Amino acid sequence: MTSVVETKVAIRTYKAALKEKGAEASAAERKAVVNGVSKAVKSECAPYVEDFFGCFQHRFALNSCTDATVGKMLKCQEQFSAQLLGSH
Repeated sequence: MTSVVETKVAIRTYKAALKEKGAEASAAERKAVVNGVSKAVKSECAPYVEDFFGCFQHRFALNSCTDATVGKMLKCQEQFSAQLLGSH
């Protein structure tokens, strides 16, 4: 599993490659960033995603399934990815 630290290193590497080689030549670095961010967000927001899919499986018929269930998951994903990508 990719750690947050490894993802931050990948982001710095990508930004350096982007300046040095341009967008076309830094595809491998971009792929590493996308992979790292997605794994980190998946790990960090797992409880909210589990709640969402529990509601989804029950067709949102459970009492605990509200708009807030979806909102919490989206907020977690948005804030954590922004924190990772904006920290450099």
